Amino acid sequence: MSRRNATRGRRVEFLARDRLRDRGFCVIMSTGSRTPVDLVAGKHREVVFVQTRRLRRPVSDVHAVAARFRNDIVRLQGVYRRAELPVQLWIYTDREGWRFFTVHAGGVAEVSGDDA
Repeated sequence: MSRRNATRGRRVEFLARDRLRDRGFCVIMSTGSRTPVDLVAGKHREVVFVQTRRLRRPVSDVHAVAARFRNDIVRLQGVYRRAELPVQLWIYTDREGWRFFTVHAGGVAEVSGDDA
């Protein structure tokens, strides 16, 4: 990954962090690029693990997300199985903004921004 792409990706992590903070979450950001999640957020008794991705072009549907991010989803399913807490993949594009996907043991499903 080039330094420019890493910087863009990091900016998206900060956008996600700010979004979670605005919703009342305390957020811990990961420092490594090889960790399965970028953010761990907690509020009261609610915890969510978030992996962020930035794309130039929007993805068409959940099937495209599952194909494009297959390796990420497999890693996130491992987190889900170990933690048994919500795990989400947040995808950001300049044209669309955020799209949110919940990762389950059996796959991935798109959720509304209110549920993310």
